Amino acid sequence: MNGRRWPPLLFMVALATLPPGCTADEKPRGPAEAPLPPPVPRAHLRDLSGDVQIKRAVADEWSAARDELPLYENDKVRTESGASAQVVFANGSTVHLGGDSLVGIAESKLRTDVTVLRGRVDATLEKPATQSLSVTTPSATVRAGRKIEFQ
Repeated sequence: MNGRRWPPLLFMVALATLPPGCTADEKPRGPAEAPLPPPVPRAHLRDLSGDVQIKRAVADEWSAARDELPLYENDKVRTESGASAQVVFANGSTVHLGGDSLVGIAESKLRTDVTVLRGRVDATLEKPATQSLSVTTPSATVRAGRKIEFQ
Protein backbone atom coordinates (compact mmCIF):
# COMPACT_ATOMS: atom_id res chain seq x y z
CA MET A 1 0.00 0.00 0.00
CA ASN A 2 2.77 2.42 -0.88
CA GLY A 3 3.94 2.83 2.67
CA ARG A 4 0.97 4.92 3.41
CA ARG A 5 -1.04 4.14 6.49
CA TRP A 6 -4.72 4.49 6.20
CA PRO A 7 -6.73 5.25 9.26
CA PRO A 8 -8.83 2.31 10.39
CA LEU A 9 -12.15 2.22 8.77
CA LEU A 10 -15.09 2.39 11.05
CA PHE A 11 -18.25 0.78 10.04
CA MET A 12 -21.37 1.78 11.81
CA VAL A 13 -24.33 -0.46 11.67
CA ALA A 14 -27.60 0.86 12.86
CA LEU A 15 -29.49 -1.83 14.69
CA ALA A 16 -32.94 -1.49 16.11
CA THR A 17 -32.78 -1.59 19.84
CA LEU A 18 -34.80 -4.54 21.10
CA PRO A 19 -35.49 -5.46 24.69
CA PRO A 20 -33.87 -8.70 25.82
CA GLY A 21 -35.80 -11.73 24.66
CA CYS A 22 -37.44 -10.02 21.64
CA THR A 23 -36.80 -11.13 18.10
CA ALA A 24 -36.78 -8.82 15.11
CA ASP A 25 -40.32 -9.98 14.25
CA GLU A 26 -41.76 -9.09 17.63
CA LYS A 27 -42.72 -5.63 18.73
CA PRO A 28 -41.68 -4.55 22.19
CA ARG A 29 -44.53 -4.42 24.66
CA GLY A 30 -45.14 -1.94 27.40
CA PRO A 31 -44.92 -2.83 31.06
CA ALA A 32 -46.59 -6.11 31.89
CA GLU A 33 -50.26 -5.56 32.60
CA ALA A 34 -51.87 -7.42 35.45
CA PRO A 35 -54.48 -9.90 34.21
CA LEU A 36 -58.07 -8.92 34.86
CA PRO A 37 -59.81 -10.87 37.61
CA PRO A 38 -62.43 -13.33 36.36
CA PRO A 39 -65.97 -11.93 36.28
CA VAL A 40 -68.13 -12.58 39.30
CA PRO A 41 -71.63 -13.98 38.68
CA ARG A 42 -74.39 -11.53 39.56
CA ALA A 43 -77.07 -14.25 39.67
CA HIS A 44 -77.95 -17.85 38.75
CA LEU A 45 -80.84 -19.40 36.83
CA ARG A 46 -83.08 -21.90 38.60
CA ASP A 47 -86.34 -23.80 38.12
CA LEU A 48 -86.37 -23.58 34.32
CA SER A 49 -89.50 -24.74 32.57
CA GLY A 50 -90.05 -24.70 28.82
CA ASP A 51 -87.86 -22.84 26.33
CA VAL A 52 -85.50 -20.54 28.25
CA GLN A 53 -82.52 -18.99 26.47
CA ILE A 54 -79.60 -16.76 27.36
CA LYS A 55 -77.47 -14.35 25.40
CA ARG A 56 -74.10 -13.65 26.95
CA ALA A 57 -72.88 -10.06 26.84
CA VAL A 58 -69.86 -11.28 24.88
CA ALA A 59 -71.86 -13.42 22.41
CA ASP A 60 -73.93 -12.71 19.32
CA GLU A 61 -76.19 -15.75 19.50
CA TRP A 62 -78.85 -17.00 21.91
CA SER A 63 -78.26 -20.41 23.48
CA ALA A 64 -80.28 -22.84 25.57
CA ALA A 65 -80.19 -22.11 29.30
CA ARG A 66 -79.76 -24.72 32.02
CA ASP A 67 -80.40 -24.89 35.74
CA GLU A 68 -77.78 -23.23 37.97
CA LEU A 69 -76.25 -21.37 35.02
CA PRO A 70 -74.35 -18.29 36.31
CA LEU A 71 -75.40 -14.91 34.93
CA TYR A 72 -73.02 -11.99 34.53
CA GLU A 73 -73.37 -8.26 33.87
CA ASN A 74 -75.12 -7.49 30.58
CA ASP A 75 -76.31 -11.09 30.01
CA LYS A 76 -79.90 -11.41 28.82
CA VAL A 77 -82.49 -14.10 29.60
CA ARG A 78 -85.62 -14.73 27.57
CA THR A 79 -88.51 -17.10 28.05
CA GLU A 80 -90.76 -18.19 25.23
CA SER A 81 -94.54 -18.43 25.57
CA GLY A 82 -95.46 -20.85 28.37
CA ALA A 83 -91.89 -20.99 29.75
CA SER A 84 -90.65 -19.74 33.12
CA ALA A 85 -87.44 -19.36 35.11
CA GLN A 86 -86.07 -17.84 38.29
CA VAL A 87 -83.12 -15.47 38.47
CA VAL A 88 -81.61 -15.76 41.95
CA PHE A 89 -79.23 -12.96 42.95
CA ALA A 90 -76.28 -13.31 45.30
CA ASN A 91 -78.15 -11.50 48.10
CA GLY A 92 -80.99 -14.05 47.93
CA SER A 93 -83.53 -11.90 46.10
CA THR A 94 -85.40 -13.76 43.36
CA VAL A 95 -86.99 -12.62 40.12
CA HIS A 96 -89.55 -15.04 38.64
CA LEU A 97 -89.85 -14.74 34.86
CA GLY A 98 -93.14 -15.62 33.24
CA GLY A 99 -93.63 -16.66 29.63
CA ASP A 100 -92.64 -14.35 26.78
CA SER A 101 -90.27 -12.31 28.97
CA LEU A 102 -86.93 -10.68 28.27
CA VAL A 103 -84.67 -9.33 31.01
CA GLY A 104 -81.12 -8.09 31.22
CA ILE A 105 -78.76 -8.47 34.15
CA ALA A 106 -77.53 -5.10 35.43
CA GLU A 107 -74.75 -3.28 33.63
CA SER A 108 -73.26 -1.95 36.82
CA LYS A 109 -73.32 -2.67 40.50
CA LEU A 110 -74.85 0.67 41.46
CA ARG A 111 -78.36 -0.46 42.39
CA THR A 112 -80.13 -1.88 39.37
CA ASP A 113 -80.15 -5.66 39.47
CA VAL A 114 -82.37 -6.48 36.51
CA THR A 115 -83.85 -4.62 33.55
CA VAL A 116 -87.23 -5.85 32.29
CA LEU A 117 -87.34 -5.34 28.54
CA ARG A 118 -90.50 -7.37 27.89
CA GLY A 119 -93.00 -9.48 29.78
CA ARG A 120 -93.89 -10.04 33.41
CA VAL A 121 -91.65 -10.60 36.39
CA ASP A 122 -92.45 -11.17 40.06
CA ALA A 123 -89.71 -10.23 42.49
CA THR A 124 -89.54 -11.56 46.03
CA LEU A 125 -87.23 -10.98 48.95
CA GLU A 126 -86.96 -13.60 51.68
CA LYS A 127 -85.64 -11.08 54.20
CA PRO A 128 -86.80 -7.59 53.17
CA ALA A 129 -85.06 -5.98 56.16
CA THR A 130 -81.64 -7.06 54.88
CA GLN A 131 -82.20 -7.51 51.12
CA SER A 132 -82.93 -5.08 48.34
CA LEU A 133 -83.67 -5.37 44.66
CA SER A 134 -83.85 -2.77 41.94
CA VAL A 135 -85.87 -3.41 38.79
CA THR A 136 -85.70 -1.08 35.80
CA THR A 137 -88.15 -0.97 32.91
CA PRO A 138 -87.92 1.21 29.80
CA SER A 139 -90.00 3.84 31.62
CA ALA A 140 -89.36 3.38 35.36
CA THR A 141 -87.04 2.11 38.07
CA VAL A 142 -88.33 0.56 41.29
CA ARG A 143 -86.15 -0.08 44.33
CA ALA A 144 -87.73 -1.97 47.13
CA GLY A 145 -87.32 -4.20 50.12
CA ARG A 146 -90.62 -5.98 49.65
CA LYS A 147 -92.51 -7.94 47.00
CA ILE A 148 -92.53 -6.22 43.60
CA GLU A 149 -94.80 -7.17 40.72
CA PHE A 150 -94.45 -5.87 37.17
CA GLN A 151 -96.66 -6.54 34.18
